[in-house]
Amino acid sequence: MLHNEMLLHLGLEGKKVLLKLIKKTWGTSIIPSAWKTAIVTPILKKGKPAEDVKSYRPIHLTSCLGKPAERMINNRLYWWLESNKILNPNQAGFRTGQQTEDQLFRLSQKVIDGFQKKKNTTAVFVDLQQAYDRVWRKGLLWKMREVGIHGRLYQWVK
Repeated sequence: MLHNEMLLHLGLEGKKVLLKLIKKTWGTSIIPSAWKTAIVTPILKKGKPAEDVKSYRPIHLTSCLGKPAERMINNRLYWWLESNKILNPNQAGFRTGQQTEDQLFRLSQKVIDGFQKKKNTTAVFVDLQQAYDRVWRKGLLWKMREVGIHGRLYQWVK
């Protein structure tokens, strides 16, 4: 079994072999089953009672070999979404060049504009609880196809 520490100390030849493996999985869309398997470790949320099962956050520990591949796929997906202007320009989460301060400035400016025009300004803040766990996978895949994500990128996410 390989560990993260081992990957950090790979020599040039080892890195070339790893890159060749990742390229092969990209080209064939065949992902090793070990890369799709995770060890789940429950972590107690701060300030929550240990007796309640809902007080734990599941942390998925995946293969360290699959992580560089996942990062490459994520970069390709992000680049594709940005290049094709799929993401709403007001969406800031996880986006390069978008800071929390930008969103605060935008909100402040809306409030000031409303005040100057003697109009009410309404803001809605949403925190989607367990959003990742509740993703409708078939709907996500359908939406990917709808916006034009096909081929290898689609297969990898699928």
